[in-house]
Amino acid sequence: MKRIAITAVIFGLFAWAALGAGGTIVFQGGHGAKAYGMGGAFVALADDATGALWNPAGLARIQGLWVGGATATKFTAPGFEGVPFQYAALGTTFEGFGVGLAWGMASAGELYSANMFLGTVALSLPLGEGLEVDLGFNAKYYIETLAEDSSSSFSFDVGLIVPVADTFSFGFAALDIAAPDISPVYRAGLAFSFLEGAAKLALDACFVDMELDSINFGLGLLLIEMLEIRAGAIIPGTDFQNATFTVGAGLVIADLSVDAAYVLQDEPGETLVVSLSYAFKELFAPAEETVGAE
Repeated sequence: MKRIAITAVIFGLFAWAALGAGGTIVFQGGHGAKAYGMGGAFVALADDATGALWNPAGLARIQGLWVGGATATKFTAPGFEGVPFQYAALGTTFEGFGVGLAWGMASAGELYSANMFLGTVALSLPLGEGLEVDLGFNAKYYIETLAEDSSSSFSFDVGLIVPVADTFSFGFAALDIAAPDISPVYRAGLAFSFLEGAAKLALDACFVDMELDSINFGLGLLLIEMLEIRAGAIIPGTDFQNATFTVGAGLVIADLSVDAAYVLQDEPGETLVVSLSYAFKELFAPAEETVGAE
């Protein structure tokens, strides 16, 4: 009886809209403390190690070699310890062309487990007059096991980001558009920075099976050069009375970025996520010329 009850809970968790992405698998809810802190309004930004889960075009915006990852416990609630969700990625971008690899894993006891293997290619294309478009493509392979029944499938994502000047960008991503047993997710969003880049606002709309699933809002504020605080809201459909709120912060120390976020969600449960990323900027820095005395 306990096994049946836990299985029912797990089915319910992944049928629930997690951060505005319903579908049928946990990875469609995205990952990463930076994105979660912004309420999941990240499709026009997607500028960290977890960005490929939100919009593969974001890889074109991260210059140089980098490595990163995120760990979370999703949907914690009384009587349920939550779903551990791990993610690791590495990639490099040079002269507007980027490639990346990632792996994700989620589990709930012995009854549920899921793995995702992801490869990303991104390209920044100049359109003239200071305008460019970032394009991205993900190829994904899922393995999912629930109550001893296993399944696997290939899936694909496509995305674009169009930055306008230095303060505004538009993003769109179509996720899992070829998986036979997974509902496709479509995200469209805007991001705007102001106060000389010290603050940013983001707004996303998420659609599952072409129906509005959520509206996502995010605000980031740079308190000092190395510390940013964030807050967000997730509106299920247009039901503003049942909004879920998120809070987060990010700290940058030299080439290391540390982010944390908390999703205040009663049902199916709260989520805590921590992310780390490191940029190997010194490997790509131009060599300093030494001028000797004559």
